[in-house]
Amino acid sequence: MLRAQRAAYIAMAVALDVLALFVAFFAVWFLRGGLGEFLASVSGSLGYDVKEIVRRPSETYRILLSPNPLVNIQNYLWVLYLSIPAWLFFLNTQRGYDAQAQRNGRQEFAICAYAGLLGSVALMVFMVLFKLDVSRLLLVGFLTTGVLFLWLERTLLLPIAQRRTRQPMRNLLVIGNRDAAARFAGILKTPAYSRSRLIGYISDETTADGTHQSISTQSNLSEVTELRHIGKLSDLASILEREVVDEVVLIRSQNDVMAGQNVDGTTAWGDILELCLQLGRTVSLVDEMVPPVGAKVQAQMMGSMPTLVLHNTPQNTLALAVKNAMDRTVALIAILVLTFIIPVLPVIALLIKLEDGGPILFKQKRVGLNGRLFTFYKFRSMMMNAAEVLEKMKREEPERYRAINIMEEPFFKAKDGDDPRITRIGRFIRKTSLDELPQFYNVLRGDMSLVGPRPPLPKEVAELEPWQRRKLSVKGGLTCLWQASGRNEITNVDEWMRLDLEYIDNWSLWLDVKLLFKTLKVLVTSKGAS
Repeated sequence: MLRAQRAAYIAMAVALDVLALFVAFFAVWFLRGGLGEFLASVSGSLGYDVKEIVRRPSETYRILLSPNPLVNIQNYLWVLYLSIPAWLFFLNTQRGYDAQAQRNGRQEFAICAYAGLLGSVALMVFMVLFKLDVSRLLLVGFLTTGVLFLWLERTLLLPIAQRRTRQPMRNLLVIGNRDAAARFAGILKTPAYSRSRLIGYISDETTADGTHQSISTQSNLSEVTELRHIGKLSDLASILEREVVDEVVLIRSQNDVMAGQNVDGTTAWGDILELCLQLGRTVSLVDEMVPPVGAKVQAQMMGSMPTLVLHNTPQNTLALAVKNAMDRTVALIAILVLTFIIPVLPVIALLIKLEDGGPILFKQKRVGLNGRLFTFYKFRSMMMNAAEVLEKMKREEPERYRAINIMEEPFFKAKDGDDPRITRIGRFIRKTSLDELPQFYNVLRGDMSLVGPRPPLPKEVAELEPWQRRKLSVKGGLTCLWQASGRNEITNVDEWMRLDLEYIDNWSLWLDVKLLFKTLKVLVTSKGAS
């Protein structure tokens, strides 16, 4: 039921946000004449005459009843219909619908203004793409009024609506130690759980003098709440019969885990659950385990077993499916276009073959998703015995090897003019990054993605520190933050790995699109290529 309360809070917040935007839009429409006169007077005082492009109050009645499509409100309703989902989307990205977040008035205004600005930008992009014309006065007025109405609704109306709801208060009983009960009481002070009340806690825990004590806990709202110690675990049955309890919250602390999965060392969890469910009480299981920094927690069922899943990699199933479909579609189109329409692939293959008669493709084992090995393809840009040349230089000319290596060990990369292994055609295709084009086949097969950390060699993985190996938790890609930031201009391995992990932690489809365009810009300028 705690989840149901949270869902009800979110639904109420969304409904009131939509209502606030509706009211703001129609308020701007009906008051736009006076707003126009105000802007005209302000601009006139600054030396700009804009009276000809704003409407006057005397024209308000005629405009409201006008059949002219340029001023009829029905022809502008699409602005409202597009703005509402855009504003709500950007509110959600700012945790505007996080039921457990507590914000002051200034923070609430900040997320409302953020949502309004980005929502308006999205609307203007849509207008440019579809060549639509809208009153600039209406857009500015809706932005300012929408932010104001949204802020007032969230700071004043939403709390009042929550308090006036007819849902009965739910009485909660905690089974766990007093510290856990105090922390749980603090959580109940968040807006999402305003209709829940903690009546006390049950524990066999005693103080130094052998007594049980009720304690006081101070919430974020500076209210002191008394926590009653209602009894021992052996009293649970009589307590449930005597007290009005809607839900039992069973909190397992780390000390309980060390005691062998029992709440007090003698009473099994299964007995407690069975007793509560026999009496028709809802039971919530809470684990006091503190997730590592950056970890996300999800609850799910594995057969009949409730399971907590911790992860720090992208898990959005729908978004990942879209990413996979986009990867394979773009890769297939690129291969077809570059083979038959703009025959770049066959031309490069012919030039490589003509230069020394060696193989066209360079094949290498790379490490992919979670350590999977796959065959990595590039156009061959080096001599056929490139590996032997590099090992010989490393062994016989270590000073030269270190001088031309612009990366830190265990990685090696040299500028084209310094690398003795590169052929003439290889120098050109590396400078323009055309040697990477066969990797579209890796993307098409599903071994790689368009965007993701560059897949390393097995010997490089063996040298990575544990925190750096998290880059293998997603598919390797053709480009990532490192390449889009200037490619070879970044030579510090730790900085490179941090950029890869930053991509993983902040991944979204939009980030992939931005990195693809940034990489194209880098390729056009040949910035940092080798």
